[in-house]
Amino acid sequence: MVENEYIQRINQAMNYIQGNLDQSLTAEELADHCCFSRFYFGRMFKAVTGENVYAFIKRRKLENAAFLLKTRVSLPITEIALMSGYSPSNFASAFKEHFGISATEFRNNREYSSKVSNFPIVEHILELKRRDDRYDIVNSRITVRRIRQMDLLYERFIGNYHDLSGFWEEFCKMAENRRLINEKTDFIGISYDDPFITDENRCIYDVCINVDNFQGPNLHKIEEGYYACYRFSDYLSNLGKAYNEIFLFWMPFCGYKLENKLSLEIYQTDVDAEGRTTLDICIPVSMD
Repeated sequence: MVENEYIQRINQAMNYIQGNLDQSLTAEELADHCCFSRFYFGRMFKAVTGENVYAFIKRRKLENAAFLLKTRVSLPITEIALMSGYSPSNFASAFKEHFGISATEFRNNREYSSKVSNFPIVEHILELKRRDDRYDIVNSRITVRRIRQMDLLYERFIGNYHDLSGFWEEFCKMAENRRLINEKTDFIGISYDDPFITDENRCIYDVCINVDNFQGPNLHKIEEGYYACYRFSDYLSNLGKAYNEIFLFWMPFCGYKLENKLSLEIYQTDVDAEGRTTLDICIPVSMD
């Protein structure tokens, strides 16, 4: 089993990759960032993520590009290529090799998914797409508000989002044993992937609680800023529908710009025995 300290350092490398997808990243640079030798870093990275570092970087860049194609429909494909660390010519071939279709075809079919597990979401999208008031429906669930600065202690999950409940339970037990949970504790999730785009068994998710005066490597520092907060009150299995409502029917027309920061799922209630909960999906935005 990979020791926890090493997992934390690989998490730091993953965070660095996520924050620098427009750059040409090397294994040497990432190894230095984590204070590993290149050889040892490569072994540890694959042990934690199941992928070698260059395959991971390539996949994250292309999946980020696919997300931008899906959600930023006014951005030229050449600009998306540059934002994902590719020249336009290299991007076209790399994208088609990875997804099996061109970037233009992907953009034109952005509500489509061949995965059987996504069919209920696709049906929901297509049903909402037929309604002239779809923007108003989604907008009625969203409030733009300022969220305070927070330090979030996190543990990272890699796998299928449907398998998160046990991971949450283990994390909360750990936090309780360390006396980190009190009446002011917020329970917050951070999802990095769209299962329409990413292999649903390789999705990355951080389970978090806010902490004060905490020192350690597994810490997200959330800056104060504006977030578009969508109130979700339903079965957790329907969370994907809500995300697609936001990014397909609200974000392109709302007048706000998506900020390059982490989105947050801030839980308002516990998950009940039937899998229902109330939470706010908070997307970082600006008017710039």
